[in-house]
Amino acid sequence: MEWLVDHNQVVSIAVQIVTALVWIIYLQLLLQNFRRERRSKLLLTRVAGGHERGHLMLGNMGAEPIFVKALLADLVIDGKTYHSIASDSGGFAPFADSGPNESIKGPLKTADYRDLGRISDLVDVALEFSDLPEDAKQVESVVFTVLAESSRDNILTAGRLCFDVYHAGEHQRFLPQTSSTVQLRSFRKRRELASRLKEMLEQEARAFLTSEDGQRRERGAELQQLRHRQRQSEKDRQADAPHEAAE
Repeated sequence: MEWLVDHNQVVSIAVQIVTALVWIIYLQLLLQNFRRERRSKLLLTRVAGGHERGHLMLGNMGAEPIFVKALLADLVIDGKTYHSIASDSGGFAPFADSGPNESIKGPLKTADYRDLGRISDLVDVALEFSDLPEDAKQVESVVFTVLAESSRDNILTAGRLCFDVYHAGEHQRFLPQTSSTVQLRSFRKRRELASRLKEMLEQEARAFLTSEDGQRRERGAELQQLRHRQRQSEKDRQADAPHEAAE
């Protein structure tokens, strides 16, 4: 007891240091929990088997809703990597015949999922719009990267899953290289993916502006054509209304 009285100043300093360390640890835990709750997490997985009929499923496992913007595809063919896109965002693939609601793009709530389509079909789209040499032979692997935007900011978030492609006659199998989706959260990766998406948009613009006859498209549209198209669309809706009412 006398020792505590004689060294009360030292004990007081020690207690203050311990209290400060406890508060620092407590605040660190709160910060980590806060960041974990706000951190986005995209889950890509293969469903319905690994053959041609297997589908690629996207799930939003983060705490906030997201908006899916694009699905990129990196094709490894004959040992070389070719960048492409497997969605209608920033590329050339049109909407499905049933309408834009079948698009890969769109909002996705927390703990919700979306079927991105058959893996073989996604690979076909990527092959169609990639700049492949004529002597290209076999697809060895494909890397799918889904790009999304969270509701709290306009920074891209991304998830990536790689598949090895095996050929057995006319059939193919897509086997994932890892059991979990790789989350791309670094600033460098996000900036790289944003630049790549911008490049795809520019590529689409270049392909459209230069027509097959070599003449560059002119900016602007005739008002008469726009009004005629609007009237025609209104007539089509009026014609479909009785059929929908009958159904």
